[in-house]
Order: sequence, then structure tokens, then C-alpha cells
Amino acid sequence: AMVSSSSPHSGHARGREEETMAMKLYTYPGNWRAFKILIAAEYQGLEIEVPDFDVETTAKSAEFKKLSPMGKVPVLVTPSGPIFESSAIARYVARIRRDTDLYGRTFYESAVIDSWIDFCAHELELPCTMWVYPIIGYMPFNATAYAKAKEHVAKALATLDAHLLDKTYVVGESLTLADITLASALVYPAKLAMDAAFRAQFPNVMRWFDLCVHQPQFVAVIGDVVLADVELAPAGGKPAATPAAAPAPAAAKP
Repeated sequence: AMVSSSSPHSGHARGREEETMAMKLYTYPGNWRAFKILIAAEYQGLEIEVPDFDVETTAKSAEFKKLSPMGKVPVLVTPSGPIFESSAIARYVARIRRDTDLYGRTFYESAVIDSWIDFCAHELELPCTMWVYPIIGYMPFNATAYAKAKEHVAKALATLDAHLLDKTYVVGESLTLADITLASALVYPAKLAMDAAFRAQFPNVMRWFDLCVHQPQFVAVIGDVVLADVELAPAGGKPAATPAAAPAPAAAKP
């Protein structure tokens, strides 16, 4: 897909056309931080190659650190050079084509989208990883940290649930990078940790999440999202009881 020269905000249309060519995303399979990038690319009609990549042997090499200073993935290689940090990459992809409105229709909408992307990074992503990573064996189980993370996720989702009470999408009247970013962060928690009792606290979030993950652009990247029947037990521990998280939504009320 190429950028139309008539696209709004495309003062350098030719440069943007060149940017859509020959992009490679270095990541590992199933990396949730890459989901938002690849889903945004689906909405933008962009082809991003995802080459086979051995993170353990390659990511810390001096050569790779020229692309990503900390040797972390994902990193996007463009004709103009590399971009690191997943949210920066997702924003870049969302801005390549302005005619899709993926980054908002106005500067104000773009700023509000940024607000929710930052909300996701600070309020959801860290506690989600602290909740899910012990389940999949990425980090040791610590009962106190695990319960705190679940409580923090509940508090953040209560805020999002209240926001979505009268809205179909997080910002504006169509799906944007805000929806993509937030929904991507919730894929693994929804599949592995958020049981029916936990999800029942956030009906507006789950309505919105269901809408997002059934869009063909999402399905092309993440496949079918089967919601958890039960909260899977972390290695070395038992899941914290859902009622422990129940007071959090009430605490979010004014």
C-alpha cells in the first residue's frame, strides 16, 4: 500500500511512500509488544516482514545494538533507519497513512490517543506482565507481588470500563491506535488469567475487547482469542482469589 499524495498532513508524500517499502520487524514469536505494531500495519495495508530471529544469540550482539541500543525487541528497520521501543514503532506505523485516521482525525484526538497509550504503558502493561509472566514461567512466583498486580489490573480496568460506558471505541468514532494498544496488552491476560468472575466486573471493557479482537486485522495477527475458563495457576503457587481484586473498581469511583 502506498500513501496517496492527497492524504491530509502528507506534505512529504513521496518520502512516506518510500517509508512503506522494505520494512522488517525483529521480534520473537508471540511477543505481545509486537501485536500492536503488526495489527496497526494490517489497518494501514502495510507489509512488514518478520524474519526468523534468535533473540538469545543475536539481540545482545554489537551489530544488533546498532539497531536497538539495549539489545531489546521489537525493533523496526525502515529504509531511513531503525526504530526501537514498541510504542514508538506503533506510532510510526499509525502515522504513515493519515487517511485511515488510525492516529486520530485532529491534533486533539491524536493527543487523547497518546494519553491512553501512556495509560496502557503505566497502568496496565506492567501489572499485566507481573500477573501473567509467573503463569507462563517467565518469572518466579511471588504471592504478594502477584496479588498486587492483579489488584492493579482491576483498578486500571475499572477506569477503562467507566470510560467505555457510553463509547464504542476509546477515542472518537472509529478504531484507533488507542484501541489496538490497549487490546493488545490484554490478549494474554484474557486468555490465561482473567476468569469469568474477574471479567464480570468490567462488562464495558469486555464488550469493547470482544469487538476489537474479532476484527479481521486483529485475527490476522493474534488468531482467535479464547477467554480463560479459569485463572491458570502460576508455577509454584495458586492464583489469588478474584474477590481480592473486587474492591479495586469501587476505589476508582469519585
